Amino acid sequence: MNYRATIYYLGTICKVIAAFLVIPAIVCACYGEWNEILNFFYTVLVFLGVGFAFAPKPPADKKLGSKEGILIVGLSWILVSLIGALPFVFDGSIPNYLDAVFETVSGFTTTGATVIVDVESLPRGLLVWRSLTHWLGGMGILVFILAVMPASDGSAFQLMKFESPGPQVGKLVSKVRLSAAILYVIYFAFTVLQVIFLLCGGVSFFDSFNLALSTAGTGGFAVTNDSVAAYESLYVEIVLAVFMLIFSVNFNVYYMIAIRRFSAAFRNEEFRAYLIYIAVCILAVALSAMSAFGNFWEALRRSAFAVTSLGSSTGFTTSDYAQWSELSKAILTVVMLIGACAGSTGGGFKFSRAIVVVKAAYVTMLSSIRPNSVCVVKLNKKPLSKTETEGIVNYFVVYILLIILSVFLLNAFGNGFDTSFYSTLTMFNNVGPILSSEIGATSTCAGFSAASKVVMIADMLIGRLEIFPVLLLVFPKAWSKRF
Repeated sequence: MNYRATIYYLGTICKVIAAFLVIPAIVCACYGEWNEILNFFYTVLVFLGVGFAFAPKPPADKKLGSKEGILIVGLSWILVSLIGALPFVFDGSIPNYLDAVFETVSGFTTTGATVIVDVESLPRGLLVWRSLTHWLGGMGILVFILAVMPASDGSAFQLMKFESPGPQVGKLVSKVRLSAAILYVIYFAFTVLQVIFLLCGGVSFFDSFNLALSTAGTGGFAVTNDSVAAYESLYVEIVLAVFMLIFSVNFNVYYMIAIRRFSAAFRNEEFRAYLIYIAVCILAVALSAMSAFGNFWEALRRSAFAVTSLGSSTGFTTSDYAQWSELSKAILTVVMLIGACAGSTGGGFKFSRAIVVVKAAYVTMLSSIRPNSVCVVKLNKKPLSKTETEGIVNYFVVYILLIILSVFLLNAFGNGFDTSFYSTLTMFNNVGPILSSEIGATSTCAGFSAASKVVMIADMLIGRLEIFPVLLLVFPKAWSKRF
């Protein structure tokens, strides 16, 4: 266990986040929020204090193994959330520190659930900080650091593979640092493009900027109390729906398109199946919810936005999905569970994993009928090893068990089963809206008890970091030098 390297990377992460806090501070200056600048300045001092205490100089040995990579990822997300909550506390917008941590964890994990009842009353700088946590958390804090800072390729890959969402992490090019840089260039370009499209629809620059940051990270924090419904614009809904879909697709597809390998991009099995799946779900929800809207076209409009929002795990709302028909809620629940593609900024179980689990079940049934046949699970026409397939199936089992445990805990802390179930699903899959009829998709989490919020914070972190980087923090052997 390389403790010095682990602490060094944690300190480096704090320094980088301190630099990003300059952005909301500049926004405060632009809008004359001078007291808010001091709040961000104090937070910067805390980040830099921890950063220089942990990383005064590079250690002689910066090599990282799998164990160090897991611990850095898990600890860094907790650390930046604990310190990143301070602007809300200093401002007094969220005086309760636990609530402020909930809001910040929800931001960095791109969940989008909030404890703030009146979002529009927040200072502009804090609104930008909320959205910026989505943007940083969407692609990954460590992926950004790998893109801009030198690191050995082996050590860089250990960090990237445990933070990037999906069952497998592949390098776009031979160097991990260059791969990370390419990912962020694509990410940044799409974010800027969305800002331009929203401006063309008459949305103010401030709103466009925040909406783009939230959409890119598939987070869902809005700057209005009524989320996207406040704009009452079909154009805005279409732009957001398209970009939510864009950010829910594996970024490797965009890289293939950028280098003109169009056939390779469109041969991607997950990409093609995901587009068909989203289209079918939109139609199914529209048909099942048609009675609530009076006509098919209005139902299709609401359905398209709801499915892309929940399927990408963004969580923007245009209406209260919890009040739709039970069949609509059931379909949306499945959409929320499966989530986005691997290698995207979206949450959920991941569509590629769902494909593998279904294929593994089929192969198992086929083998029971024809025991002497050789059956393998394939993805993108390439056979997966037994270890890879078992790893995904085992992940699915742990995923379900943790959801059951969380539902039990929330129920034990005084929440109804319906609320416990949907709260767990939305937190664990980093979606945001709670489809419980007791709470409602447009409501906040302010009314939950402190114990419930602690469970939900854990769910958000476990879901975003895909279970093991968080669970291993409480595994004693993970800290052992000899293990």
